[in-house]
Amino acid sequence: MSKEIIARANEIVNSKKDYIGGGMEGYVVLSLINENGYPTSSAISISKADGINWLSFLGGTDSNKANRIKNCNKACVCIATNEYNITLVGTIEMITDPARKEEHWQESFAEHYGDFTNPEFCVFRFTTESYNLFFADMDADAEARGTLSPPKKDATLKVTPGLGFKGQCNQALELYQQAFSAIVVTKLHYSDADPNDLQYSEDEKDFIFYSEMVIGNTLISLGDDSAGILDDTAQAKASPTSLLIEFESVDELQDAYKIMADGATIITPMCNTMYCSSYVSLVDKFGIHWDFMSGYTG
Repeated sequence: MSKEIIARANEIVNSKKDYIGGGMEGYVVLSLINENGYPTSSAISISKADGINWLSFLGGTDSNKANRIKNCNKACVCIATNEYNITLVGTIEMITDPARKEEHWQESFAEHYGDFTNPEFCVFRFTTESYNLFFADMDADAEARGTLSPPKKDATLKVTPGLGFKGQCNQALELYQQAFSAIVVTKLHYSDADPNDLQYSEDEKDFIFYSEMVIGNTLISLGDDSAGILDDTAQAKASPTSLLIEFESVDELQDAYKIMADGATIITPMCNTMYCSSYVSLVDKFGIHWDFMSGYTG
């Protein structure tokens, strides 16, 4: 019986994402935890779903939902009528990666965000951990409770090799453009940076704080050494080559940080910046320079 109940619940959830019509029939109730620790609920339409396994919703990065998810990723989804009740409990994440946003985009959001590349647009993806399903029109025991095995994680980590310079990054960019027909896709000078992120002298205003370049089919990051880790007087010398790891969530970043911090020299403690919600830089106990980032906003 449980298999039949779950199959019917899957069918109902999937039908919601394809619903076309008026009224509230195409909506579900999403409950999140607010800044005071209380549950809050609102009606929201489904963008995509895989039955009761996961559901996605569309919204804005500065919305109440986004702010609540940043503070607490626990959530509940409820779909109920006189005939059935589907309650799903799990976690929810905010997706800002353009490629993943495109997968969930709906043209009905064009009026608000233009297209999926808008940095103010994001996807909320809910993953079920436990379920409670009830159908009144089936047998008397037509109720199923249980847990779902954690989904196999996709390879979502983005790894970008980085090159560090001591004031010569502009010249390096020009050289690589000439030698490899490289394409500069991002270039941020010291003078463009948020003063809270970087202090610099007048002579350094044209130094590169952060840039991205594509050589062939490989993206690399380049910048001038704003943290002083390449200087002879630095506490921890690091190679001018580094690895930037972009995590899908701040929880994943923190888990990795806790492990890597053992025996490491912390260059930049955990913080937020003008281009990401969480950032940390360290030189591990082997002398390798790592930058960790999540919530990249460009």
